[in-house]
Amino acid sequence: MRVTRRRMRVAAASMTAAMILVACGDEEPGAPATVAPTSTTLSQVQLDEQKAQGIVLTAADVPGFTMDAPDPDESGYLPEACLNGNALLLRIGRDDDPRGALSPDFSDSEDAVVGSAVTFAETDDEARAAFIPLSAASFPTCFAPDFSKELQKQPGFSNVTSTVTRLPALTVGDQSVGYRTTVKTRYTGVAVTIYFDFVFIRSGRALAVLDVTSSATPFSNATRIRLATAVTGRMTAS
Repeated sequence: MRVTRRRMRVAAASMTAAMILVACGDEEPGAPATVAPTSTTLSQVQLDEQKAQGIVLTAADVPGFTMDAPDPDESGYLPEACLNGNALLLRIGRDDDPRGALSPDFSDSEDAVVGSAVTFAETDDEARAAFIPLSAASFPTCFAPDFSKELQKQPGFSNVTSTVTRLPALTVGDQSVGYRTTVKTRYTGVAVTIYFDFVFIRSGRALAVLDVTSSATPFSNATRIRLATAVTGRMTAS
């Protein structure tokens, strides 16, 4: 579950970025330059991936935040048991999502970490169906124990308890729903409280999730609304 593997920096040391060097081979002297074939026709899946990359959060959306190094993780956001097997929800946030994109994590000096993911369904109806398990009254009671179980597996965490509550409604997109998971735990023996916020937004075929981790105090509601509005605007324009 991505939230337990990307967000532990709120209680641990920050990660260091890796640099990737790409070497280019030399052509033989006098040989004509090789031009790679290009295609002007992209599949719908490729077009969706391009659109998703233009929707996720960027550094410009979070001034004053620092972009964190990527965390290679192919897991999604939510425990499968709470999703009724919905393929779209299982896919969003995965590094191998062919129709989606994942933003970097952005962190500030107050130990808040913000990220996002976007994917596209094949149809509006498929995207609408993703909100059935998300909006179910049983979702919080399903999510809380699974979240605690996953967090308990992380190094340094013990005595984990989680409660899930719905965030104030947002009037963005065609559908939206948000939850806050409040975690009380001991990290390396020290009692801490961590807040994990998730906001899911649908606009047509597009589905986005904003996720925020904060310690000590919950994340600003006004900032969450601003980020959700920015992402929704790009979803609508795509």
